Amino acid sequence: GAESAGAKPLAPELARIAQIQDVAGLAAEIARLQPQGVGVMFRFDSTPDFDDARNMIAEADQGGLGLPDRDYYTKDDDRSKKIREQYVDHMEKMFVLSGDSAEKAKAEAAAVMQIETELAKASMTRVERRDPKKRANRMDRKQLVDLAPTFPWKEYLAAMGHGDLASLNVGSPQFFKGLDQQLQARDMDAWRSYLRWHYLNASAPMLSSAFVNEEFRFNGTILKTTN
Repeated sequence: GAESAGAKPLAPELARIAQIQDVAGLAAEIARLQPQGVGVMFRFDSTPDFDDARNMIAEADQGGLGLPDRDYYTKDDDRSKKIREQYVDHMEKMFVLSGDSAEKAKAEAAAVMQIETELAKASMTRVERRDPKKRANRMDRKQLVDLAPTFPWKEYLAAMGHGDLASLNVGSPQFFKGLDQQLQARDMDAWRSYLRWHYLNASAPMLSSAFVNEEFRFNGTILKTTN
């Protein structure tokens, strides 16, 4: 059962993540994880066309954060700082439960926090998100590639079953510019840690009680701190 298995069910996917050497491998793994409900890097799904609501079009949008909202990363009040500290602590505990040394877990959690903080800064605020005009950005493939040229869109879209995609909506162009900067700024080690974390986080409810309890404890602290 789940108890004796511990983190074992995660081994094949974690091994796959450990093999990633470059952005092509990164894109392929993201295309594997996203359909499993692991919210890595950005959101990709379909949305009613802003010009004609009867049509559905593909949409790429901001995402990829472990905390519920960008404000948790960007605000400087004591509550937000405390939640960030608790989040890093939570990531470290989960990495250790998955079999990492305390030292490695610390480095991984720090890397994830750096990436997510930059993605949060590039994200639109909730107020901006309420303006449909700001979210309606129809682009063809070339415009998407120009926005974030470091990301291998061709391989990613093919892996997602959208190899022939001609155009899509980009909900938050600024976000993809920020994402591109992060792809250039962070080494593959940091991205592997980031994918590991999101995979662990999404899988925790199915794992042994040590994972479930840690997840529950952390979610409780966020609610307590929020109220």
